[in-house]
Amino acid sequence: MNIVVGEALSDDAVDRLRAVGDVRVLSSCDADSLRAAVADCDALVVRSYARVTADVMAGGARLRVIGRAGVGLDNIDVDAAKARGVQVVHTPAASTNAVAEYTVALMLAMERHLVLGDSMMRAGRFLDARATFVSRELRGLTLGIVGMGRIGRAVGRICHDGFGMRILYNDAVEIDPVAYEVSCVTKASLYAAADVVTLHVPLTDATRDMIGASALRCFKSTATLINTARGRVVDAAALAGALGEGRLAGAAIDTHNPEPPGEAYPLLDARNCLLSPHVGGRTAAGLAGMNDVVDDVIAVLRGEKPAFPAWSE
Repeated sequence: MNIVVGEALSDDAVDRLRAVGDVRVLSSCDADSLRAAVADCDALVVRSYARVTADVMAGGARLRVIGRAGVGLDNIDVDAAKARGVQVVHTPAASTNAVAEYTVALMLAMERHLVLGDSMMRAGRFLDARATFVSRELRGLTLGIVGMGRIGRAVGRICHDGFGMRILYNDAVEIDPVAYEVSCVTKASLYAAADVVTLHVPLTDATRDMIGASALRCFKSTATLINTARGRVVDAAALAGALGEGRLAGAAIDTHNPEPPGEAYPLLDARNCLLSPHVGGRTAAGLAGMNDVVDDVIAVLRGEKPAFPAWSE
């Protein structure tokens, strides 16, 4: 078996692949490198930034499986893979707890002004900071969750059970019952009622720029937006405008478009906007779970059923 690793995996994960075949780790995952690599490989493993398009797959006569070490599949043309009979596997549960915890950390950081407080302290403005900050407690606030999958449900549980927040949600599909009180509402109703809106949706045609100028007009001016989903779910220019005009109290953004963002990224200078470098899922346990995609890649190569296929047969 010839196995190509397009983006860095752990040594342990690569060793597991080497037990079943010859492994080549690419130094670059641009389109040309991927096209050349799949020409004679049986399996391709990628992470966040390799774009596995129909064109990349076209020369892969031997290609049997594509593994994505992560949750989303927006960087893989799943329809093209399915049409070619190439199985796609991923790790949808790997970073659930990591991202849920990070989402709540961002909520607390925003509501309690942790970053600005630190900055003012270091500037010798202790008394100014102490006089400036009168924060909201999460208890009693309304949380709006857009996307009630694994991560959204985990965030809801932490915020309902741990902080006593009221939980509203919106999802494109009917969800299984949860063990805490929630209310399903339209997006517009959620935006209008929520004190904190948190996004946990995949990137699709329906969710691209979902939070744009029109959606932001529905938000409370006192609300905070949290995005740990995908950067392109939020129109960064529209968000910067809403923050600058005081139509939104704050935002905490972990995922960006593009990554890394350039100097012209609208949120770099946005008012009351906390930015982090797409690290919500990057805990030791989260990364280990993502690297476990190699086990499903190996299962497919052996003719076995994978645990997390991109579609059900």
